[in-house]
Amino acid sequence: MKSILRLTLIAAVSAAGLCLRGGSAIFDPAASAANWSFNPGAEFPGASGETAVDPAAGKVTIRAEFAEDSRYAAGVYKPELPPGIEKLRFRVVPDRELEAQIRVVDASDRSFQTARTRLAADTHGTLTLDLANGEWPEKWGGKEPSAAAPLLPLKEILLIVNRGPDRSAALRIDAVEAEAPFINGKPFRGEAFRFSAFGCDISGNWTNGTNPKLKLAVTAAGTVRPGTRLAVAFPDMFRDKVVRYEVKPGESAEYEYAPPLVLGGNAFNTYRIGITLEQDGRTVAGGATLLRGADSPDWSRRLTSAEVRQSIIGCGVHFNFAPQPAGDFAVWHDYERIMKLLSEAGIKYIRDDFQPRRPDGTPGAAPEQLARLKAAKKHGFRVIAIIPTMADQTLDSFLEGVRGLVSDTRDDVAVYEIGNEPHNFGGWIPRFGGTWNARQPDNSTSPWLLEHAKYAKAAADLIHELAPQAEIIGGGCVTAANIRYLQSGVSEHLDGIADHPYANMLPPERLMFGTPFEGRDGVKAGGSELTLPEVVAAYREQFETMNRRDLSLYFTEFGYTTYVYDGRREREQYGFAAYTEEAQAAYIARRFLQCFTLPAVKAVLQYDGVDDFGGKPFDPEANFGLLRADLSPKAAYFAVQNLATLFDGVRYRPELDRLLKIEEQPLQRAAKREHLLDWEGNGRVLLKADNSLHAHLFATNGGLRLAVWSGQQYSGEFANRTAEIRVRGKAGSAGRTVGTDLVSGKCFDVPSRPDGGDLLLTLSVGNNPLAVTFF
Repeated sequence: MKSILRLTLIAAVSAAGLCLRGGSAIFDPAASAANWSFNPGAEFPGASGETAVDPAAGKVTIRAEFAEDSRYAAGVYKPELPPGIEKLRFRVVPDRELEAQIRVVDASDRSFQTARTRLAADTHGTLTLDLANGEWPEKWGGKEPSAAAPLLPLKEILLIVNRGPDRSAALRIDAVEAEAPFINGKPFRGEAFRFSAFGCDISGNWTNGTNPKLKLAVTAAGTVRPGTRLAVAFPDMFRDKVVRYEVKPGESAEYEYAPPLVLGGNAFNTYRIGITLEQDGRTVAGGATLLRGADSPDWSRRLTSAEVRQSIIGCGVHFNFAPQPAGDFAVWHDYERIMKLLSEAGIKYIRDDFQPRRPDGTPGAAPEQLARLKAAKKHGFRVIAIIPTMADQTLDSFLEGVRGLVSDTRDDVAVYEIGNEPHNFGGWIPRFGGTWNARQPDNSTSPWLLEHAKYAKAAADLIHELAPQAEIIGGGCVTAANIRYLQSGVSEHLDGIADHPYANMLPPERLMFGTPFEGRDGVKAGGSELTLPEVVAAYREQFETMNRRDLSLYFTEFGYTTYVYDGRREREQYGFAAYTEEAQAAYIARRFLQCFTLPAVKAVLQYDGVDDFGGKPFDPEANFGLLRADLSPKAAYFAVQNLATLFDGVRYRPELDRLLKIEEQPLQRAAKREHLLDWEGNGRVLLKADNSLHAHLFATNGGLRLAVWSGQQYSGEFANRTAEIRVRGKAGSAGRTVGTDLVSGKCFDVPSRPDGGDLLLTLSVGNNPLAVTFF
């Protein structure tokens, strides 16, 4: 069984407050044979022996009895070495004069052997394994027979005891010392805790310092269920390292727990160590204790909307639809409570309908609307105000309402959006005729869109006259119709296009607009791979054609619904799949991350903040929220909260991505996918699956951050994949990288090592996107 080796700093480098960028550390002395086995020198048979703990010395000892033809025996060491280790020194004591040496088996199964070292009897000696600059007089075999040095990671380390004049020999291993260019020498500080549950009283107190220890005390009542265990879980990117202690009914016990800090731990991390009670294999109670590094920021703190300085993250709200606490949108009536919750998630934009006439019919904003605007400003939101467009309203009447509304709200509204999905709302298609994507049979543009464009152009000109500081956006149709809207001629005062890039039943990097659908849409609205960046590129091409490079994109709706699937919607060929709350969270995070890489996108708003219609389980429209109908948070709420804080002030610069190279991203064969979906069910549009990893480097207000996620569909079927990513010029961050699961918020150390001037990261990538912060 493999385990991460525990490290404690040697006294020569453990001065408090010292953060070493190079040095050595001692593995927890070899007091356990768990990582050791015995090799009798099989190619020269006859030796016997063992690798076991010497009861007198309490240290692992290799004991060998040689037969006539025996030449050597060995202790085989199978550790998982921390990345970046350059040298290992085995401190040993032989029971007689002998010659010893080291052999390693590398990742390609090739063997490398050092020269022999003569050791004096009963005297401390050293066997040195130099992984950086070692000499290998003997090497053979393996899948890379020309390799001159071992390929990491090592599979085995053999400490060889060569046969001398005596028929027996013993070699005691007192310690294994590691040398690396980065070792933390700063202390850690833990938090004491105490809790009682299920008849158990549990407390913990830390001994702080460079080698922190947790003293656990457990008192169990006689009624405690047999088989109860206390579990201590140290956060790890690959798999949490869990130690379990049996809790015996009616007894008290004390335990000392040493956290498995690799190379002295990461001074920039705070480890959230789970302390839980388990019964019948399930966690039934508990919490966590924090072990904070000397240089660690407060990883648990999340920014509010007012504290977020720059962000494209937003969500839709429906305060306007809840003048009273009744009806399908009743939950939205308590706008102060909901605004507080959304503010605590760090959301920067909110979007709501604003009726351009008061209840008495006069132009302007109702007092309730103005009160909500003041509250939104207090919370730090940027408000996108939708001005509804109705086909049965004359242009003059419409503009009269616009004038009144903008005059009343211009001090508190950041963006005015003219209309919302006119192909669905406002009666434009029934009144003027046409299709959802505005394509007529002869590929001309539908009358409804051309008529709506007149209203939008006139409104944009008027809004600019009244509120020149406000941003003005329009369109609000599907992508293909928006392209036609742009081609119809838009106001010179229009700042951007509103699109609703719902992925429907696809992962967030894909959309159903592009080359395979040009026959359906009649315009270029994407590319051959049906990806979001291709859609953005099609917009930019249209902006270029119009000589309007100043135009931006506002994705004012996208989302994933978590309704209960019952089959009826499939028979109706409903466009939105039913997702788990976990998949919803991961997909929303992935969509925001990809939009961070698209400078043309000015704002991205998830639809919506709260489940509507009382959260009816079988209704797709009732389950898009970040919050459930009772205002409890879904996983997606925390994903957005994590993104808003970690990517505050995010700035994408293509030159940063040029510092990245994905060196390895293996994927087991069973996990590879050829096709994603047969969109029409007839084989005409087969969407290819994306089996790749996405990696982007961003500048943020919190420093340089790397985002990594899988392009595959969300699935819990297979184990995570492991990837190796090179970051050019960041070798100085080795041992100082902290990873964050962007859905759960879990923080962990990211294995990293210098390679020349570059940094090599080893990542375990699963369903949830990850962020890596460099210090």
